[in-house]
Formats: sequence, structure tokens, C-alpha cells
Amino acid sequence: MLTIREILEGTKGKLIQGNKDLIIKGYKIDSRECKYGDLYIPLKGENTDGHRFISNAIDNGCIAILISNIEFIPEDISDTISIVQVNDCLEALQNIGRYNRIKHKEIESIAITGSVGKTSTREMISSVLSQKYNLMVTEKNMNGHIGLPLMTARLEKQDLGVFETGIDFVGEMDILGQIVTPDIAVITNIGTSHIGKFGSQDIIYREKTNIAKYLIGKKILLLNKDDIYLKKYRNEDVNIIYYSINDASNIIISNNSIEFETKIYDKYEKIKINAIGNHNIINAIVAIKIAEQYNMDKEDIINGIENYKNFNRRMEIINLSDVTIIDDTYNASPSSTEAGLKTIDSLKTNRKIAVLADIAELGMYSKQIHTNLSNIFKDINIDVLITFGNDIKYLYDIAKGFVKQSYFCENSEEAEKIIRQIMKKDDLIYFKGSNVMKVNTIIDNLKSNYKE
Repeated sequence: MLTIREILEGTKGKLIQGNKDLIIKGYKIDSRECKYGDLYIPLKGENTDGHRFISNAIDNGCIAILISNIEFIPEDISDTISIVQVNDCLEALQNIGRYNRIKHKEIESIAITGSVGKTSTREMISSVLSQKYNLMVTEKNMNGHIGLPLMTARLEKQDLGVFETGIDFVGEMDILGQIVTPDIAVITNIGTSHIGKFGSQDIIYREKTNIAKYLIGKKILLLNKDDIYLKKYRNEDVNIIYYSINDASNIIISNNSIEFETKIYDKYEKIKINAIGNHNIINAIVAIKIAEQYNMDKEDIINGIENYKNFNRRMEIINLSDVTIIDDTYNASPSSTEAGLKTIDSLKTNRKIAVLADIAELGMYSKQIHTNLSNIFKDINIDVLITFGNDIKYLYDIAKGFVKQSYFCENSEEAEKIIRQIMKKDDLIYFKGSNVMKVNTIIDNLKSNYKE
């Protein structure tokens, strides 16, 4: 925990009033979440300015505030509230996260980035390392230039930090790298997620690999050798460890688990994952390679993988009476959609239904990517295809030729109506689409209202 004195040092701010020795217990950017002991950090958004909610934050218990405009200081503010003036509250937040990371540089950190699979990789690594260590782990999607410093600001007495680093604009990785300064970094892949914002995969590759510039300590970089970009990466300043799906053998896939063999400390061991999807095999291999860097016992590593719990809405299996739903709606990218469809193809069931919606943030590449994605239907066995959205129509127009039944719907309500009309006993229904498409609302409705 930092004192106001340390916050002043980290942000180069000015104390308007208050006690420099006051200890801050937490950091909030939402006034509604403030409680006693917190520092409120008002950020400016597209539609509002957090400064307008300072009084609300104080009413909810915060004991200190950052402020960039003193005109927003309430006239009746108590002199017990510490006020730190800074030039920019977002920059100050990032500086606080960076300062606390430096203060606790003895706590080694692991950063996970990549176009797809950051969260599931993070959770697998955490499941393994938590068998031995007390961890600070990124919560939810707090992985960007706002969320990451809020996480590193919480470093205190943990053994290790496991942080997800996600970027939405050019230059963001430089901000994140300076905050997290990882000892180990993982890059899962270089895909086309957010390509509409970055412009090309080459730029995405450059931005993701920038994390290597900020490695300290062990200076280990784990790269997915199956990725056409990452397998070519070279950097003499870091220790590169490659991993691949080919590190696994004797893979056995069931409808709710995966078993395979891979090396732990150079000896083949049997591994079980209580989840589906080949990406989880790769995640387990990454976790093993990191656990080896911390000399974890083989038994703890194996148990950590077996205890892994799939993240909500990421290939989540939902048994709905006599119908099985695979909820993969947390978000969507071309590669995760393709991987999800391949996983469904490998499962044994009576009939397979794929419900797909738009993949967002592809910009001018959207038509091309949705069209290209349709080619997977030539190689997999999907009985029914149901789609809704604008750009998914490009996929639908081609993919419909490779399925027994197909439906293009105007919206999610129409898609839900079709699903209810056609679903039968022992069907498997796979749902995928970007968050903005709200595909998950169909699942929620089915769970609430489905009758045998």
C-alpha cells in the first residue's frame, strides 16, 4: 500500500490538502465502487468526466482524491480528505501503477499478450502457479492502459504477479510494458483481432513483440512456434522459449475433457484438462514451461492443470436438459472462431448447430476475413448454420453450401426463434460472435425459458 507521500513522488503531483502519511488501501475510477480507505481517480471519458462524481466518491467513503482541475473541488469538502492535484489523472494512474511495481520489484511478474487466448492462458498459468505461490492475477478484462495499472497498484505481499496485457491502439504496449516490467512474457499468437484499428498484421506483430523491450530479471519470452509470425522472431537480448501443439502427443478428446502426454522436466507425463478445445492443450504446455522456471514439483503442475476451470463464456459447456450448449461468446476473432468450430467438429453428438454472428473491429478487412473464414465449412461437419449480423452474411453466402440446413437472420431475436423451432434431443449448439453482437442473450434466454 502506498502513502500519499509516495503517490506525490510517483505522480509528481501537488498536495492541495491532507496528510502525506495517509495510507491508501485501494484505487477506484468508478465513484460508485468507492469505499473507506480508497483513492478516487476521476478519468475523462467520451461522454462524461469523472470529476463530476467526486462528491459521490467521498460520500461512499474514499479518503483521498486525485484531481486535474481544482474547479471541481466541492466547496463543502472535509479537510480530512487528501487532495492531490496532477496534470492528467490517467497519466497519474499509470504512474501509480508503475511506481508500485518498482517498489515491489522483488515480486516477479509474468505478462501474457497476443491476439487471441490471453485470458485462458492467464487462467491456466494461474491455476498451476497457485499450487505453490500466492498470486496477484489480472481480474476480468483489466488488461489495458487503465486496467493494468489498477492491478499493479495492488502488488503488496504476493509471491508472483500474472498480468494480462491487451492493446487497442499503436503505442499502448509501450505504456503497459513500462508499468508491468515482466520477468517472463508470453505471446500467444499474432492474429487479426482489432486489425481495423491497427491496419495490418505486421503492425500488430510489431506492437505485440514490443513487450520484449521491457523484460527484466529472467528476461524469458515464450513464443508460439505454430504462429507464422512468432516462429521467425529473433532477439538476442532475451531468452526465447518456443512452445507448440506438437509438444503434445497421444491426444484423446471427449465431450468434456482432454487427455494427452507432454514433457515435464524432460520426462513424458500424462495430463488431463477438464475443458475442451485444443487451445487448452497449448495453454497447459505454456503453464508447464513457466512452472519449470520456478522449480515447481511435477505433481503440483499436473494437479494445477487438472484443477483448471474454464472461464465463463469461453467454450463453456452448458447442459440444458437434453441439449448441450457450447457458450463461446465472450468475444470473437477469426482464429478463435475457426478453432471453436474445429473443436465442435471433433465432438461426438447427434447433430451440430453453429450459431454465428459478426466478428467486430475488422475495419476494411471485414468482408475478406468473413469470406475466408467460410472455407472451414468445407472441412468440418456442421449440420445446421444459423447466422445474424451484417458482415457474417459474407460467410453465410458460401458456408451454406456445405451444411444441411442454413438460416440467415436479421437479428438475435429471429435467430433465437429459429433455434427454438428446430432444436431436438441430443443436439449440440455452438454460439460464437463478438461481444457487441450480444449472442449470449440468446443463451441466457434459452437457459431461463427452455422447456423439455
